[in-house]
Amino acid sequence: MSPRVERVVAWGVQAALGAMLLYGLTALPDFSARWGMSFTSVGVIAGWIALAATGFHLLRHRPSVGPILALAAILVVVRIAFALFAVGRTSTGDPNSYLNLAKGLLAGRGLALYEPFFGSVWYALFPPLYPVMLAGWGAVAGFATPSVLALGTLIDGGAAWLLFVLGRRLGNTVAGRRAAWLYLIWPSILFSAPLAQKESLCAVLILALALAWIDRRRGWRGAVALGVPAGLLALAQPGQAPLAALFGVVLVRRIGLVPMMVAGLRGGLVALLVLLPWWVRNGIVFHAFVPLTTASGASLWIGNNPDATGNWEPPPVALKGVPELAYGKRIAAIAIAWIEAHPAAFIRLTITKLLRACGIAEFGVNRLVAMGPPFPRVLAAALWPLAQGTHLAMLALAALRLGRIPFTLVLLIAACGLQLLLFSMWFEFGERHREFATPFLLLALCWSFATPPVEKLASKP
Repeated sequence: MSPRVERVVAWGVQAALGAMLLYGLTALPDFSARWGMSFTSVGVIAGWIALAATGFHLLRHRPSVGPILALAAILVVVRIAFALFAVGRTSTGDPNSYLNLAKGLLAGRGLALYEPFFGSVWYALFPPLYPVMLAGWGAVAGFATPSVLALGTLIDGGAAWLLFVLGRRLGNTVAGRRAAWLYLIWPSILFSAPLAQKESLCAVLILALALAWIDRRRGWRGAVALGVPAGLLALAQPGQAPLAALFGVVLVRRIGLVPMMVAGLRGGLVALLVLLPWWVRNGIVFHAFVPLTTASGASLWIGNNPDATGNWEPPPVALKGVPELAYGKRIAAIAIAWIEAHPAAFIRLTITKLLRACGIAEFGVNRLVAMGPPFPRVLAAALWPLAQGTHLAMLALAALRLGRIPFTLVLLIAACGLQLLLFSMWFEFGERHREFATPFLLLALCWSFATPPVEKLASKP
């Protein structure tokens, strides 16, 4: 790829990050009015900076056993502290649904869930991978907060390890170590630590896909390395499954067109084998081909209606009790009719959803506040500046220092942006739907501080 094209791509990524940063800055007064301000937040931010700096210092060289154990102990204490927020409280939304799905699976009811807003039992509302994994874990360790925290910690640890491997593979082991540490203590990850959520599982699979495209093992061994995480990602978060192909597309000049197509075809065949049991199950349940989930129609409506914000909202009461497959078609038709009648509002809403989801970071606080019994708002006032502040700092530093990172990493970040633009922002689209890009941005941030200045965009591992 010519230096001119590289510069254009980099400028495009920088412009996108800059737009998200500006939107996030404009949201600060609204956050202050909504949650309030607390002097405690200053101490929280200072403590988190000290935590991050400690890891940065200890990981500047290959650490011995002592520093690793020290960081592990610190991490355990911090995660337990955040888990205390959830003790004695019940989560709402997806975390609660995943727990109910896992418990129902162990009770012999299969992956069936009564959805009160839909007024019926749904059999493929949620993709199966995470609830099946949660059920297997719960069969041994139960579903109490310590058990869910332990499972989440293992998954987060897997994502951090792959992030380290990616940094090393691209040529900067120090940046990989530091990015892994930042990921483990990142506010959005800590807020989700005590909850049954799948975002970190998706991060594991997406990082594995990025590594599969970069390493490109030969033959069917490479097909398995690519196809298995691609299929599992489709069974965990179907809306993010296109990333399996997008990573290959953006790296085509590095890989070559024909090798990229061959690798993609072979990986696709393996992914189909991974998906096959779910297809068979859905065929038996619905007597129809349901490749992933039945949530796409509802997701389209949630993202496109007169009151839409991108986040979940109660569906039309008039559809309550409609059978699962028919429900999806009818609610999607309502959304499409609104889009056709209000094209300008649709475009404005879609752009707003994109900027809001990528520019703010209050979802973790919102999810804790929504738990019952009510989460003290004084704690929300202490925590939201940390969440939003670190997110804005990540966007700013990644954008300003983008020229110091390998162009391969720039392309991976660009692929994440294409995923959002092409496949995500048209539906229900909130902060959690862009979390998969966080590891790549953290690696970019850490990279720029772990290497001396180099010629702009000259590094191409």
